[in-house]
Amino acid sequence: MQLVFQDPYSSLNPRLRIGDAIGEAMLQHKLCARNELYDRVIDVMKICGLAPEHYARFPHQFSGGQRQRIGIARALILNPDFIVADEPISALDVSIQAQIINLFSDLRDNRGVTFLFISHDLGVVEHLCDDVAVMYLGQLVESASRDALFSRPLHPYTRALLAAVPTLDPHSEPQALVQGEIPDPANPRRLPLFIPLPAGQRTLPQRASGAARGGPGHRVACHWVAS
Repeated sequence: MQLVFQDPYSSLNPRLRIGDAIGEAMLQHKLCARNELYDRVIDVMKICGLAPEHYARFPHQFSGGQRQRIGIARALILNPDFIVADEPISALDVSIQAQIINLFSDLRDNRGVTFLFISHDLGVVEHLCDDVAVMYLGQLVESASRDALFSRPLHPYTRALLAAVPTLDPHSEPQALVQGEIPDPANPRRLPLFIPLPAGQRTLPQRASGAARGGPGHRVACHWVAS
């Protein structure tokens, strides 16, 4: 397992040339002789859209998008089966985000890499992910396949997230967003984490199941759905 960090500006050692930064893990784990390292690093750099002449440059000589490619190359050098990508495009310009998303898609489709892609951008999640899990205050509230979750969201927080996504359709009806204050995660209470109830409902159902099924592979932590 490897990790791609959120901030490409602070996740690279400014005193280390990028070729050394990418190949460092190979030497630490004794997976490659030093005289073989250059060719291995160049191969991974090419996969990530970096030119061989970039090998000896320092991080400050690259743009944010290029630095994120360096971070991805650093994760790929060990041939991981699984990569955790923590908000990998949130610090990048919109024009650069598409390039990084396409790189992730290529690695997934053509190289068999599995990603845990953490993001608050639902458009990117829908485009890139096969399965989606929604978290609220550190707890999982809904999980399903991409198509099931985006076409039939069950948890009120998931619905609120989708309702907040901008739309280009001028005739679309505005959806009511969630009202009220966010609970303090430092002082948990016995009430459910997410309080809003369906329209016209004043109390919670008597049944208080931890998780309900909304269909095959679709799970939701909601008292109302479980009732």
